[in-house]
Amino acid sequence: MTDESTVQRDETTVHEGITYAEREAGEMKLDLYLPESESPPLVVYVHGGGWIAETRSNVPEPERYAAEWDCAIASVSYRLQDVPRTLDGEEMYDPDNPTPRGAFPDHFVDVKAAIRWLRANADDYGYDASRVATWGASAGGHLALLAGVVEDVTALGDAFADELEKTVAPEASGAVQAVVSWYGAADFTLGEGVEGLVPLVLGGARSEHPDRYAQASPVTHVTPESPPALLMHGREDEVVDVEHSRRFFDALDEAGVNAVFYELHDLNHVWVEDVDDIESERVGMELLAADPTHAQSVYEATHVEEGGSPEPLLADLPPAGPEAIRQLLERTIG
Repeated sequence: MTDESTVQRDETTVHEGITYAEREAGEMKLDLYLPESESPPLVVYVHGGGWIAETRSNVPEPERYAAEWDCAIASVSYRLQDVPRTLDGEEMYDPDNPTPRGAFPDHFVDVKAAIRWLRANADDYGYDASRVATWGASAGGHLALLAGVVEDVTALGDAFADELEKTVAPEASGAVQAVVSWYGAADFTLGEGVEGLVPLVLGGARSEHPDRYAQASPVTHVTPESPPALLMHGREDEVVDVEHSRRFFDALDEAGVNAVFYELHDLNHVWVEDVDDIESERVGMELLAADPTHAQSVYEATHVEEGGSPEPLLADLPPAGPEAIRQLLERTIG
């Protein structure tokens, strides 16, 4: 059974509660926001919450940005990490959260399944399946990056080979053409955890599972064929260290992949100054846009093929915020 519904909100048609996969733990769903234009590109949003908490409703103003960016936006659920009550993360566990639960790599498997399902069903909803980007924040940023650099779900690595499945729209491509990451975890070899959660997600300490830590790290999978990326990260982030985005940007640059990295001075996780003030990422864009003059360093990697002309990802390097994302999407999937 499904509880899918369709409503019209301003300039956007919203399909809520679309089931894209049937798992043993329950139905996996997504919400789809469509602008009025014909055959727009698609942005797949992956919410944060430490792989443990939150739902697909944790997306910044999707009706507004679907219309302003002229992109369809799909906000997807993925199986959240089950949390033994004796481990780190107990305080984030919400027993009332209806999202089905599992264990990594279920999170990644579901995001890839959603991308394939969205490609396979594009004609039914009216967006362009050949132009797809992922966007995520925090744990969702990790999954958006991983979905970007690992083209096929089965290529994640031998450490997860027995846990990977490709049952949803298996003939459709899971590749994407661009990635946007807000303070996403990119390199688990940096330390034991992102606020202590990574050992829970990856089944133990890095010393016990070095292959799992490496293969779950997006930076491990960067190649010259990786999609261009826009990274935004607070220099004072106490949850996901800014070094994650620095390393991912450097890996893209070294591989010859175009990228832009905004490092926001004095900002913590979810664009706050004090970690105790963290709210939902639903207000993340509002917080960024509230002070576009906030001190920030911008690093740009633009690579030119022999005989070609440079084509930077962003036309004029606007401040971190919606305009930067719009320009990235326009350049890569517009």
